[in-house]
Amino acid sequence: MKNSLEIISSIKSFHPKDGNWLELDDLIDQLWTLDKPEVGINVLFNLFEKYNKSDGEGVFWSILHGLETLDYEEQLYQSLLYKPSFMGIIMLNRIENSGSELIADKSIADLKVHIKNNPEVDQELLAEL
Repeated sequence: MKNSLEIISSIKSFHPKDGNWLELDDLIDQLWTLDKPEVGINVLFNLFEKYNKSDGEGVFWSILHGLETLDYEEQLYQSLLYKPSFMGIIMLNRIENSGSELIADKSIADLKVHIKNNPEVDQELLAEL
């Protein structure tokens, strides 16, 4: 089994081959078995940003569920400011649907306005807000 740096490096360099995401699924499974899987939070949000309109053929849902067990809100907030993604918006909506008005002690409503006013955000993603 790879160590945490090797796993993170492999996740960073991952590209699906012929639409196959199974290698990433294996890497994510390895990440979750680490003593401190939170070391991979940023690289996981980077994946969401890189494939910002995708769910990674379902693999990103495993990432979402794993992230929700960690302290991830600040990284999600920063990711949504930098490059909103389908999965990031889904996570934001899940926080809001739980009754919270805040993400990382900041207004969800204000963040949504920022995202909607970002001219680089695809209309397809805006429809998810």
